[in-house]
Amino acid sequence: MPAQIMALAFALMFALILVACSAAGTSTPTTPPQPDGGSINAGSELAPGLFEMEGGTVKAIGTLEWVDLEGGFWALVDNSAAGGESGSTIAVIANGDELDSELSQLEGQRVSVIGKRFEGVSIRMAGPEIVVETVEKL
Repeated sequence: MPAQIMALAFALMFALILVACSAAGTSTPTTPPQPDGGSINAGSELAPGLFEMEGGTVKAIGTLEWVDLEGGFWALVDNSAAGGESGSTIAVIANGDELDSELSQLEGQRVSVIGKRFEGVSIRMAGPEIVVETVEKL
């Protein structure tokens, strides 16, 4: 009987040590204050990219280009690392034919588009597709 009590006490002590050790590394990290008093994401939306928004909406920021591939389509590309040449595709505009006159005027400009992800089938395999609701020149 005393051996069973000692074994149980040892097992409980071992379990407590494991719990204490695993809890020591789970403290919540602190975020250092930003020099300008803003948040970490302040200004990050101006960088080229595809950003998730509320309600299933997405925002894409990049340079608007006509891509003459597979019949042609409008796309937002990231030219920041390519020295002004055509860079990586951020998003393809699925309904570009409906917005052709507006998009033609903004070709080569940095723009922000807001819309929903295209969920249908497409032959354009250049990047994620967006059904655009608004286009804004930056």
